Amino acid sequence: MPRIVPVFRRALAGIAVLAVASLVPPAITDAPAAATPRKADACGAAVPKKGGAQWTCTFVDDFKGTALDKSKWTVQHTADTGFRTERTCYQDDPSNVEVRDGTLVLTARKGRWVNCRFRSRWMSTRFTGGMVGTRDTFTQAYGRFEVRARFPDTDRAGLHGGFWMYPPDETYGDWPSSGEIDVAEWWSYEPTLALPSLHFDTDDPDVDSGWECRVDDASVFHTYTLVWEPTSIRFLIDGSTCFSRLPTPDAPLVAPQPFDRPFGMILNMGVAMNGLSWRTQFPASLVVDYAKAWR
Repeated sequence: MPRIVPVFRRALAGIAVLAVASLVPPAITDAPAAATPRKADACGAAVPKKGGAQWTCTFVDDFKGTALDKSKWTVQHTADTGFRTERTCYQDDPSNVEVRDGTLVLTARKGRWVNCRFRSRWMSTRFTGGMVGTRDTFTQAYGRFEVRARFPDTDRAGLHGGFWMYPPDETYGDWPSSGEIDVAEWWSYEPTLALPSLHFDTDDPDVDSGWECRVDDASVFHTYTLVWEPTSIRFLIDGSTCFSRLPTPDAPLVAPQPFDRPFGMILNMGVAMNGLSWRTQFPASLVVDYAKAWR
């Protein structure tokens, strides 16, 4: 990903939560129209589509081993790629990226000053983080994408991470022209909000983000799901839809562009400069039980 400026950059302060017609009541689920026999697959128990057919597993990692499976994931390393979010230097280091007790643990830390160098560019920071993605190993256009995860148990500002998706090929131009899908973006100063958003050239954060997508306690495991189809993009928490949207792009693009190309999955935990202080709690970890995708 070529951009150096942060992808996660929506400040929440001062933005009103607006009710829009695209929001879908949370009672709606993906329950089948009628009971039909289904078979488990690599992703586990069969997952029905709304019409009664079955989603087909295309990617699964239950993090059951002792190390990250690098045939499935690429670890982000800022010194190699230049990519960062705010002042986070992402490292391919066990202190930031670890598989432990059947989970993936991505940890933001505050430590000694490090020079996070990329080519001729330098960034001095005390903050390191963990980020992994599938852009080099697995991408898919349309389908169902899901993680079961928990965020740090804190409401002290300064932490930021989530589950999001980005295209490996910027077909329509540099960010945000080629699109970005945030499935569950999290800030520690608004810890009950697991914000889904669609980013593109003319996105409106009041309309293209799901401000009602909240949980009572983000520090316990919840499932965060994207159901991405040519005619709708829906976001679910624990099986219930909290936001639905299909944006209409400006010409020359036509819907569903730019959301009509393969995207890869990304998980990360880092720092947010908005509210970062001595009170921010470190280390802080995003813990992921599984990541799955279906077609």
